Amino acid sequence: MEEGVDIYKSNISVILAILHQFLDTNNVSIPEEELSHDQIWGLMHLAGLIPESDQSVNQEDLNRYKEYRIHTAMVMYMPPVLLLLGTVGNVLSFLILRHKTMNRMSTNTFLAALSIADSFVLLIGLFRKWLGEITNIDLQTESRLLCKLIAVLAYSTSQYSVWLIVAVTIERYIVVCHPLRASYFCNIPRARKIVCLLALLFLAINIHLLWTVDLIKETYNNHVVYKCEGALSHKRLVEVVWPWIDALFYSFSPTLIIVMLNIMIIRQVIKATYGRDVLQNGSLMKAESRRCTKDTNTKLTVMLLTISFTFLITTLPMNIVMIVTRVWQDEFQNDAAILAKCWLVRTIAELLMYLNHSINFFLYCATGQKFRNIVFRMVCRRSGSNTSNVSDHSQHLYCSRTNVNACSHKTSNETAI
Repeated sequence: MEEGVDIYKSNISVILAILHQFLDTNNVSIPEEELSHDQIWGLMHLAGLIPESDQSVNQEDLNRYKEYRIHTAMVMYMPPVLLLLGTVGNVLSFLILRHKTMNRMSTNTFLAALSIADSFVLLIGLFRKWLGEITNIDLQTESRLLCKLIAVLAYSTSQYSVWLIVAVTIERYIVVCHPLRASYFCNIPRARKIVCLLALLFLAINIHLLWTVDLIKETYNNHVVYKCEGALSHKRLVEVVWPWIDALFYSFSPTLIIVMLNIMIIRQVIKATYGRDVLQNGSLMKAESRRCTKDTNTKLTVMLLTISFTFLITTLPMNIVMIVTRVWQDEFQNDAAILAKCWLVRTIAELLMYLNHSINFFLYCATGQKFRNIVFRMVCRRSGSNTSNVSDHSQHLYCSRTNVNACSHKTSNETAI
C-alpha cells in the first residue's frame, strides 16, 4: 500500500500519462472532465500499478454502511446547531460576566476571556469545516495568507481556551486549599495579566506555522488543486510531530493538571465540611461563618468543577481516537466496514470536542445563581434598578474565616457567579 501511495503522490503526471496510454491501448474512453481520486486509483489498479489488495476504499463502498451515512448526516446537521448555541451563548456569557455586578471577581475575568476564545474556536474550526462540507470550499486553501493565518489561529485559540480552564482550576485550588495566599494570587489585576500572557504565549508557540505551513499546488489531469499543509522542508514537523505537541498542550497536560487539582479541591472541601460538622460550639458567630462559607465555597466550587469535568468528558474521546488512529490506522484503512465505523466514532468525538466550546453558558445558568438572575432580567427586560435585590456572595477566601464582620464587609464588594 505504502509503495503505491508513494508512486501516486510523488509523480502524478507520469502516472496519468501511463494511464492514458493504457486506456488508448485498450480502447477505453473516459470523459474529458477531471478524474476523481477514486477514479485515478481504480485505473492504477486496473493498469497493474498497484496490487488488488492495496486498492483504497472509495465513497461508494463506504455509503453501503449505516455508520458512514450517520457520519455524513452528523457533519451536515450538527455543526449549525452547535454554532448557533455556542456563538449566542458565548456572547451572552461575555456580556453578563462583564456586568458591573459580576466583574469584581478574578474568576469572572478568566471566564469572560474563555467566552471570547471559545467563539474563535467555533468560528475558525467548526464553521470552516461545516462550510467546507456544504460548499466543497475550504477557506484555508483560498490563499497563502489564509492558509497560514488560519493554521496559527486554529492551534492558538484552541490551546488558549483550554488553558484558561486550567487557570480557573488553579485559582480555585489556591482559594480552597491555600486561602491565606489567595489575596496575593487571586485578584483582578493578576488575572488580567495571566489572560494576556497566556494569549501571547500560545501565539508565540504556534507562530512558526507562518513559515512551516504553505499552500501546496498539485496538478491532477491538468487541473490545479491547492492544499494547505506542511511546506516541503517542514513536512514531517507539521504533519507528524506538531499534532502530538498540540495534543500535549490541548489535552494531555491540561487533563492531568485538572484531574489532580480537582481531586485535591474535592478532598479539601469534604475535609472542611466534615470539620465544621463535628464542631460542638453552637455560637451565632460560628453558625454565620459556616453558612457564609457553605453558600460561597460550595456554589462557586461546584460551578468551576462542573466546567472542568465537562472539559474532561468532552475532550477525552478525541484523545483516544487520535491515539488509536495514529497507531492502528494501517490495520483498517482497506476495510470499508471498519473504516465506516471509524469515521462515525471520529465525528462523534470531534463534535463532543466542539460541544465543550459551546455549552459554558448553559453550565453557568445551571450552577450560578447570580448568573441566572442577570439572565432572567435581560430576558424579561427588567429595570437595572433591581440589581441591588440580587443576593451577593463573597469569595471563599473571606467567607472561610471565622470573623463574621470581615465576611460581611467583603460581601458588599465581591460578587460570585
